[in-house]
Amino acid sequence: MRFVPWIVAGGLTFALCALPLFGQPADKPAPTSEGPKAVKLPLTRVVLFNAGFGYFERTGTIDGPSKLALKVNEEDINDLILTLMVNDPSGTARAVTYDNRAPAEITLKAFAIDLTENPSIGNLLHQVRGEKVEITEVSGSTIAGSIVSVTKPEPRVKTSGLPGEESKTTVVPAPEGSEQVGVFTEDGLQTVALAKIKKVKFTKPELQAEFKKALEALANARGAATKSVGVSFPGAGVRKVSVGYVTEAPLWKPTYRLTVGDGAPKIVGLAAVENTTDEDWENVKIKLVSGRPMAFTMDLYDPLFVPRPQVEQELYASLKPPVYQGPAQGMMGGGFGNLGNGVAQGGGQGGFGGGQGGFGGGRNLGVGGGALGNSGGNLGGQFGVQGGAFGQYSNVLARPSVRSLLGNRLDHESYRARVAAPLAPVAPSSLPTAAAKGMNLGESFEYQVLEPVSLPRFKSALLPIVNETIEMERISLFTKEVLSTHPLKGLRLKNTSKLFLAQGPVTVFEGDTVAGQARLADVKPGETRLLSYAIDLDVAMTATDEVRETKSLSVKIVAGEVRVATRQKATAKFTAFNKSAEARTIWITQAKKTDWKLIAPTKAAETTADLERFELKVSAGKEASLDIVEERDVTETTSLLAILDATVIRFSKMDVASPAVKAALAKVQEAMPAPRLNEIAIAEEEAALKTINEAQARMRSNLAVADKASDIYKRYLKKFDDQETEIENRQTKIVELNKLKLKLAKEFKEMVAGLNAE
Repeated sequence: MRFVPWIVAGGLTFALCALPLFGQPADKPAPTSEGPKAVKLPLTRVVLFNAGFGYFERTGTIDGPSKLALKVNEEDINDLILTLMVNDPSGTARAVTYDNRAPAEITLKAFAIDLTENPSIGNLLHQVRGEKVEITEVSGSTIAGSIVSVTKPEPRVKTSGLPGEESKTTVVPAPEGSEQVGVFTEDGLQTVALAKIKKVKFTKPELQAEFKKALEALANARGAATKSVGVSFPGAGVRKVSVGYVTEAPLWKPTYRLTVGDGAPKIVGLAAVENTTDEDWENVKIKLVSGRPMAFTMDLYDPLFVPRPQVEQELYASLKPPVYQGPAQGMMGGGFGNLGNGVAQGGGQGGFGGGQGGFGGGRNLGVGGGALGNSGGNLGGQFGVQGGAFGQYSNVLARPSVRSLLGNRLDHESYRARVAAPLAPVAPSSLPTAAAKGMNLGESFEYQVLEPVSLPRFKSALLPIVNETIEMERISLFTKEVLSTHPLKGLRLKNTSKLFLAQGPVTVFEGDTVAGQARLADVKPGETRLLSYAIDLDVAMTATDEVRETKSLSVKIVAGEVRVATRQKATAKFTAFNKSAEARTIWITQAKKTDWKLIAPTKAAETTADLERFELKVSAGKEASLDIVEERDVTETTSLLAILDATVIRFSKMDVASPAVKAALAKVQEAMPAPRLNEIAIAEEEAALKTINEAQARMRSNLAVADKASDIYKRYLKKFDDQETEIENRQTKIVELNKLKLKLAKEFKEMVAGLNAE
């Protein structure tokens, strides 16, 4: 946890308590401020969404100009800037102010009196040298004048040791309160021992106000993870105002108890709600919204600086020698960071905006800390609470963010995949009665808890939101891919209430006994859903693999294409044996097939976008079967230009092929050999040319070494000449064959394109 030095100013507060604050006499009350009245608006309404955020509203009555001060977690400032709503019936403009991102050290240093570290009275007076003050001594005498100096006696050096031994030197610091305050009065320069001063009053009102603001800033910054937000109500008169804003909140989670038995089935819904804020909820009205609102975060809190080009007068720009750019570096952080390295030895990586070194900082001090750098740390390290030479107080750690205690947030994918764990079963007799009413908000639904809720911080509660009777039918659900041997015990629910049932876990009770658990999807009023909560061991299932059959319907030739129409039939058989003493209704589920027509049964019991469910009734102690038969017609198309002999023969032998189709196929089969024989002839000629070319390569090498006057040379030469003649002849023949190929292909194509037969 980061140490925050301004927290340790408790010593200053103690020292000032000995003096009437801000220089007011002890026997006179402090003057009242004529500014807006400070008011508090209690938290009165909370609206929680199942999208990771909540709407918080504060309402109260004010009189005249007022100002509301809120403490907001720093991580919630962006949400507040984005969503804050202020309602004032007076209609006057409202001003909202909030602390910026600057560290507390920088904020405190912006005041005329620096309270960054734990300053002593002498240090405070040293900071306001030249200012007029009234000093009251313990004796009661008063000195009025301007502070000239605050001096402290030098440490005393003490030497000790016995004769003949090495002497030891000890530095004894001046005692506390030994500082002397120099004051220039009308009678001249006077000195007052700091230990004898009882009270100091700043004569200048502006300095007193500045000191007060510095103390307020110190108090406001005491929680390191919180920021102050001020809302002004400048109107007049007594009126009711409100402030509302959105901030991060955990999802509220519905959970249901479904009771089935002899009486009417009843569903009770509870909402698990957590108060993760840092304040208690007292009599707060709570609404729970189920829907899918779009929600996002945006950084509106951090100050954004954009570099601007520097434009110079043309005259001066022409006098400056050019500077050539080196390797790319950081735009803002790099430039200011290098400056920090040179001055502070610690600001280089942080740059202007923060990081490791802060503004320019060589440790925790921030601005100005670089002067001491790594060699001396900061002022707090040398003289304050960090354990330096004169530290007197133990470290006071900053209060952590309440939100940080809850751990890391879910990323978006984890949030989408998250499954809420069902709560422990609760006996039906202990289920609470309904205490909420619902309201349809279009795509969303709102549950309003009727009674105000009091919930301490970091506590959770189960709030009743549903208590309704609904329609229900007992069934068993079988899906081969889920469990191939038994169906699941299930219920077919119809939401006959006027309430929206948000998705969540369901605990099913049969009488006074828990029967199992299930998951419920979103159910609007009037919609029906299926639930499965246990394995039905009394029913054994057998599901055979799907059997497919194909039947040819017709063969046609259309514009040179053979079109074969077939009918495919798929049959899935399911058998159930009911060993129980009660009849069972089983719903068999299978995936819906595209382009298939249901033949038997003629209609499914229920159809979804991807599934079909079929009903199978089984008497007690009996066996029953269900065949699900589906069909579809498929047309296979084959071009006669690329058809094979075997395919032509297969089509010709089909029973559904008419005489006209068979005659057309015979004509195609009759015309097929000529182009193919031509292809064979071309291939043979090309192979012969390849062989001759290889032989000529061998003869060229022999001719190169043979004696030109020898018989062997003459023999090679004659053979080479004969082969050249043969090459020319074969090349001519290939040309002729290719011409014939084009002709035959054209004739075959024209013949095939004109074929039509049924």
